[in-house]
Amino acid sequence: MRAPSGPQADFYDERQAPESDFEDWPEEIQPGAYPATAPVQSPPLWQTTAAPGVTPVAAVEAYHPAAPAEADARADLPAPMPEKAPAKRRGRRKEPANLPAVRPKKNEVKAAPLRPHKLKFSDRDPSIELEISEIAGHLTFTQSTVTAWYSLPEVRWAFRPDAEREALLSAISEQYAGLAGFRLHLRRTNRPFPADEWARTVDSHTAKPLPDVAGATSWSDHLVAAQRHLLSVNHAEGQTYLGVTFARRSLGDTFSERILRMFGKGTSDGERRKLGRTVEQFDEVLNAFGMRGRRVTPQELEWLLFRSVALCMSPPGPLSPISNGHWERGDLLALTEQVERYRTPYGSTVKLVNRMTGEERHVAVLSVGRMEPLEIPEKHEPWMHFHERLPWPMELSSRIDILGSNSSFKNLEHRLRMIRSQQLDYAEHGIDAPPELERLAKRALVIGDEMTTGLPVESARAHGWHRIAVGGRTREECLERARRLIQLYSRELRISLQHPKNQDQLAREFIPGEPIANTGYVRRMPVKLLAAALPQAASTVGDRRGDLIGRTSGTCRRPVFLDLHFPMEVRERSGLGVLVAEPGGGKSTLMGALGYLNARRGVQVTLLDPSGPLARLCAMPELRPYSRLLNLTGSEQGTLAPYALIPTPVRSEFAAGAGGDREYEIAVSNARAERRMLVQDICSMLVPPQVAKEASTATLLRHAVRQVPAEETSTLDDVIACLQGLDDDGKELANLLLDTAEMPLALLFFGRPPAHLLSADSALTVITMAGLRLPDMKIEREYWSAEESLALPMLHTAHRLAVRRCYGGSMASRKMVGLDEAHFMEGWRSGRSFLVRLARDSRKWNLAAFVASQNPRDILGLDVQNLVSTVFVGRIAEDQEIASEALRLLRVPVHDGYEATLASLSQADTSSSARLGFREFVMRDVDGRVQKVRVDVSYVDGLLDYLDTTPAAAKATPTAIPSLSDLEV
Repeated sequence: MRAPSGPQADFYDERQAPESDFEDWPEEIQPGAYPATAPVQSPPLWQTTAAPGVTPVAAVEAYHPAAPAEADARADLPAPMPEKAPAKRRGRRKEPANLPAVRPKKNEVKAAPLRPHKLKFSDRDPSIELEISEIAGHLTFTQSTVTAWYSLPEVRWAFRPDAEREALLSAISEQYAGLAGFRLHLRRTNRPFPADEWARTVDSHTAKPLPDVAGATSWSDHLVAAQRHLLSVNHAEGQTYLGVTFARRSLGDTFSERILRMFGKGTSDGERRKLGRTVEQFDEVLNAFGMRGRRVTPQELEWLLFRSVALCMSPPGPLSPISNGHWERGDLLALTEQVERYRTPYGSTVKLVNRMTGEERHVAVLSVGRMEPLEIPEKHEPWMHFHERLPWPMELSSRIDILGSNSSFKNLEHRLRMIRSQQLDYAEHGIDAPPELERLAKRALVIGDEMTTGLPVESARAHGWHRIAVGGRTREECLERARRLIQLYSRELRISLQHPKNQDQLAREFIPGEPIANTGYVRRMPVKLLAAALPQAASTVGDRRGDLIGRTSGTCRRPVFLDLHFPMEVRERSGLGVLVAEPGGGKSTLMGALGYLNARRGVQVTLLDPSGPLARLCAMPELRPYSRLLNLTGSEQGTLAPYALIPTPVRSEFAAGAGGDREYEIAVSNARAERRMLVQDICSMLVPPQVAKEASTATLLRHAVRQVPAEETSTLDDVIACLQGLDDDGKELANLLLDTAEMPLALLFFGRPPAHLLSADSALTVITMAGLRLPDMKIEREYWSAEESLALPMLHTAHRLAVRRCYGGSMASRKMVGLDEAHFMEGWRSGRSFLVRLARDSRKWNLAAFVASQNPRDILGLDVQNLVSTVFVGRIAEDQEIASEALRLLRVPVHDGYEATLASLSQADTSSSARLGFREFVMRDVDGRVQKVRVDVSYVDGLLDYLDTTPAAAKATPTAIPSLSDLEV
């Protein structure tokens, strides 16, 4: 018999537990709880009792049943219970069963295995200050809505025909009507002009600037001065965005987003596909003529959010380098964490502080209140673009509900019933109703008839809340700017701007996705009036790769850059430009400034200034080593020889082959014909006007010129010799020419020109006729003096001489020529052919030619207005007909009130005796954009002093004036 085994001790483990693996960890454990372990089993009682000849096993030692006992077994002792062999780990090498058990040392304690806990932490959710929960591409998601964002390009408004303006507003009205049933968020923000990018662009397009001169302004310093000037004037580029809230998310979509967010995902793919079909419909509506909207890029949407959170503050640094356009909820913290907002419930401003840079701004939000009916485009400017007249940037935000015909008509019926009810109340009490009620009722009936019988654009209505944010460095500066803005709208547009309380909530309206602060100051209007707001109107003119010449001075302020070679190199147009203004309008100053700026860039510049003030440019320190002054009144004999002024075409300028040979022969024939024409005109100018009017004179000159070879080597002496070989009339005509040749100035036309007259090594060449008295074209030639009679042929040939230098170099090299007093070319065949050839050759020869005149008829009479690429028109206030001619040169409609604009240019303050420090022009660039500009080259040190043509009286010596005390006796 076997004795029953005793109870097992709770401190003894009779089998060795296998090592724990990661699969054995508990699925969940509460914080602070210990992992569950198997209870330690106690050994049998008989194993703990000492017997004779048997050594008891220590209680603290581990039990190994697999090894046999070392003590001798006794027959009178009960046999131990057989135990099941412990399970062994897979892959472990098996030990032989007959080996003796190896007992561990008593002091050795086996460490318990460490098991990492699976804990669920109660982490704090991010404190998101925005209603937006996710951004995907150009879509922004909130808990209940989705908004698609579009970028609206700027449109030209100034100096545009009314027919084009009305067509533009009509197209935008139809697009607004097509968005009926949706809420729109119209945002107008700004971006500071990237002066550094412009400087890099100018430097990249300047292959060989003039070498620096010791002690003068270097090329790099010149660019730095221009950048500082741009930053000081605070130019900003407007950007307009339109958000369409086109979907209200269902409960299932919101719930699925919350579930997916637990797994690190966002909006479901099914919802995005459903939204994508709707977005395509809006793309079709907004991409049409009118708005021409396009989807915003991720960088543009990020910029809009930054500018909306940090209203009127300095722009952020580099934007996020991630370009996939996806923002999760936790990522949206990057948009708000840098800006702290300080507000009071009844404060007049909101203080914004950038905690990274310490910048502080105070912002006041104004709301558009009551409005009078506006006549746009006949009398008024776009009413949401008008604020850009002020010299500081502002932000616009408009929340608009577009109502279709059904909703609008129901609203109108409700208001009509209210009017009728009030009229009945007055009638019941026996009181005459105010006439305003009857007028409102009639107006409601008329509008209702338009809505029921007209087009959808006639019935659509817009209910909107329009806000303008004004910023300042201090609270006082912000409030002063707000006051000036309120006065401007009240005086010019008859629009009341209100300054409501609860400024913080109003400022949050600018952030996409935020709700409306309150429903006060709602403006109800037809969509045509909303389209006439036109916040995307612009006054951009010029190019972005040229020199800085000033800024626009119309409804907004934009920098104006002009690259004279942009029309030829990019637009493949003519390089002919025109400057027109009355005396004192700034023609010479502008031409001299353009010549200086192009000479600094390494362009070969030739300026013809008969009066001579532009000759002072050659004395500027940075231009002196690379300039040359040519005064024709003191030049050598033959300088203005007419045969040598027209260059002979070179065969290498034409294509190879038979076609090129034919074009070359035609060009050579045209050059010879032009020489004969010029020589005949010069000879007619040199003889008395009575002789020039005779028919025989023209016949004799034509015959003599035909006999002389029309080559560059021929001279007027050859023509005189040919005339002397004819009859008596020919000899008499030759004698008259010889009499004229005896005058010192007339020697310029006779003989051969000196060698190297116009070298191509000088960057700037100024040709003048200092001291020469120019004739008055309104007086008959019979009454001109001998000097005035010679001035006319000298001007003709001087124009040719200035252009002749440009044909001496490479065709691809940049060249510029400026010609003043172009009105003397009118009335002569050679003058018209000269300008026509100049306009046609300018593109092929990369030649920028600017022609200045006091009367636009001088240019229009030459029939070259279709070849003109750039036009500057200054102040013309004397004659309305001349102003109309200038508008035709600008290709602007006449008799639309723009004549008064030309008369108001560069208008001085009559109450002040100080000189006007600027000049204004109306400019048309090569792309047909017309804007009012103010020329400003003050960033070039000393340039205006060298270009000043205003006579200044000598300063008087200060006189000691007696004081009142000296006069007292």
